[in-house]
Amino acid sequence: MTKKKIERLSVIHRREITWLKWYFLRDKKNPKKTVLEQMIHDSFLTNNTEEAAFYVNLKTVTAEFVSKSDRKMLKTIKEVYVYENINVIGACQKILYLSPSPAYTHLNKWFDKYFYATYKHIPLQK
Repeated sequence: MTKKKIERLSVIHRREITWLKWYFLRDKKNPKKTVLEQMIHDSFLTNNTEEAAFYVNLKTVTAEFVSKSDRKMLKTIKEVYVYENINVIGACQKILYLSPSPAYTHLNKWFDKYFYATYKHIPLQK
């Protein structure tokens, strides 16, 4: 059985969705911090500098990308994928005012751009 578009998008961009959840959702043990902030803190406590560097880079890039994103697109992504309050079809109608096909196209492009942005601060080997 073929997957629906929402399932395919969720599978293709699972990593980016996880990163966004880390960035926006609060940590259960320490609600004053986001999950990502707590992961950064824990990485430094365990002297895992590679992991800490990855998380700091991810937080920086995500903050930049989110601040430059279209407000409606960001709200849709947060409601559908981060908080899981609404499905894509509902978000298309209530937030984006688009039919499903163009909405999936815009969402896919947004996730692709976000993924490429995460490599922004990685130095290139010469």
